[in-house]
Amino acid sequence: MTTDIAGLERAVFVMAICMAIQTLLFIGAAIAGFVAWRRASEGMAVAKAAAEAQVIELRGYLDRISSNVDQASRALIRGTSAVDEAVSDMREAVGTVKHSVGSVASVMTGRRTALALGLWRGIQMWRKRRANGRVAAAASHV
Repeated sequence: MTTDIAGLERAVFVMAICMAIQTLLFIGAAIAGFVAWRRASEGMAVAKAAAEAQVIELRGYLDRISSNVDQASRALIRGTSAVDEAVSDMREAVGTVKHSVGSVASVMTGRRTALALGLWRGIQMWRKRRANGRVAAAASHV
């Protein structure tokens, strides 16, 4: 039975050594995991800061672009309102010219023109006769 106890002692001794090695390996793995976690968290913090810096830079670009787009849209709105006013003025001018041409055309139609010329000549003849009558009346009183 002494050999059995010696074999058991050796087995227990080998198991103790293996457990110590296993414990050291687990402690090393835990330390390596902790170091890896710290490096990863530091890397994430650096990456987050870089991403935030890029977002701030992109936001500045976006603000400048949006202000340029706003200026361009305001200029376009001013231009379209100016064109709209010019078109309105042109329509009014065309309407006025059309009305004037229509008035001249209605005055210059054949019958009306003949009537107007006849009235004008009649008034001129009436004035001449009246002036001649006054001259004759003044000559007879003298």
